[in-house]
Amino acid sequence: MTAVEVRALDRRFGSTRVLRSLELDVYTGEHVTITGANGSGKTTLLRVLAGLLRPTGGDVRVLGGSSADPDVRRRIGVVGHSPSLYARMTASENIRFWAGMYGVPPAAVKGAEILRALGVDPADRRPVASYSQGMRQRVSLARVLAPSPELVLADEPFAGLDDSGAGVVATLLRDVPTVIIATHGDTEGRRLVLRDGRLAAA
Repeated sequence: MTAVEVRALDRRFGSTRVLRSLELDVYTGEHVTITGANGSGKTTLLRVLAGLLRPTGGDVRVLGGSSADPDVRRRIGVVGHSPSLYARMTASENIRFWAGMYGVPPAAVKGAEILRALGVDPADRRPVASYSQGMRQRVSLARVLAPSPELVLADEPFAGLDDSGAGVVATLLRDVPTVIIATHGDTEGRRLVLRDGRLAAA
């Protein structure tokens, strides 16, 4: 089954054409890494797949539908450059809030387990604003994985993590059915290069 199907995708910002006639198929159960130079469009592509940016042209189908559909978006987890956490909340409060947003209250329990695996104490009453960038990145990943998404779109998920943290994150991502990662680092699975707005095998 195809988890992501992209046909003739174009995305412009004003007169700048970032993605051009891009084609991509990602099958359920597949882990794909997208690499490329800074400014090549990796983040733009992930944001289009997540439904956070509209394509200028072309067709994008995710998990059998449109990522603009709220029911589809609930099945997608997005890890971005910004941790997307509420700074005044604790790590556990953030996870409970997002679990409620996704309509998956039991996710808070799983989120606490993931926090522990990532070396974050779920009982810590400090707001995440007091955490280091690496610690906030760990909380953000727990927030994304807690609702058990079918597809994770991760933009540099290892940024700000030490080797130990990066190893735990890689292990947790293996349990996600389908993953697309944009990174300069080494990862498992199929590897594609984004160059001149198009994807090619690495």
